[in-house]
Amino acid sequence: MGGEKLIENLGLFLQSVAVFFLLVILVQFLKRQGVFDDSHQKIFNRFITELILPVTIFSTLAVSTIHIDHIIAAVVMFFSALVCWLISYIFCRLLGFSDKLTGAVVVISGVGCTSTLAYPLISQTYGMDSEAMSFGIMAGELGVVVPTITVGVLVLIYFGSSEKMNRHDLVPVIKNLLKMPMFIAFVLGIVFSQVSFFSGIMGSWFVGTLSGYFISGLEMMVAISVGLMLRPVKLRLILPVLLMVGVLKLIIQPLIVFFGSGAAGLNGIPLEVLVIEASMPAGAIAAVLADRYGCDGNVASVMVIATYLISLATIPVIIMLLV
Repeated sequence: MGGEKLIENLGLFLQSVAVFFLLVILVQFLKRQGVFDDSHQKIFNRFITELILPVTIFSTLAVSTIHIDHIIAAVVMFFSALVCWLISYIFCRLLGFSDKLTGAVVVISGVGCTSTLAYPLISQTYGMDSEAMSFGIMAGELGVVVPTITVGVLVLIYFGSSEKMNRHDLVPVIKNLLKMPMFIAFVLGIVFSQVSFFSGIMGSWFVGTLSGYFISGLEMMVAISVGLMLRPVKLRLILPVLLMVGVLKLIIQPLIVFFGSGAAGLNGIPLEVLVIEASMPAGAIAAVLADRYGCDGNVASVMVIATYLISLATIPVIIMLLV
């Protein structure tokens, strides 16, 4: 039944994709008109990674109640990302990619756009206030966002700064991670969620409205950043990368999550929600992070656009077969 409802609601998914593309195209047009230039890209990236994303992470986690099912779901999602990251790393090394390209390709292959595309589809299918929606948000935050801002960022810093540091010295990389607003927001969000006094404050109308402005602006800011990053790329370079990322992100990862969820005892609606989130195209936030921490943001942004298009064909098939 869930699969049938999801197929019926795929029109909302198409609308979300269309809105994202319109924003990217608009930014490209404004860039050609001189409204934006390359210098603005770093400003938007820093604004996202230093302010908007940390506020979003903190405000979401601080008012959440974490259950054992959420942790199991997060482990399944994290495991699927790790498998994709490992395979893509081997692929990049076999093809002799540069460190900056390797870092971008590795991270983009295992990170999906859960908040942009998956959450609207889940809310439309199961209801905004449903248990499925709550489960999906927590699974997405703990199983996608948290691994991305920890392990994913570590990978990006490691490969993005390889020319400036000793490749065998991981201490500076870890120190950089621990000082990042995103990581601090994650830790504080978990702490606040466990203290009723703090979680009560975070649940107030004022704080909820304030954080809502940041959450609402995240998707638009990310789309603008992707639009600024996009530049022409060599087809000979992009085709093997696209083939690998497309297969891993849009086919292999949903299959890993499907079988992993079953093995972990997650069935019914939780299984459906996880498969939906795993089947989403590459996350635009991963492209922003790749560029922010010294990796190839241009190729990452091209992968985002390309997997958005390919997912229009793969997601209906995944839903029909697995949900």
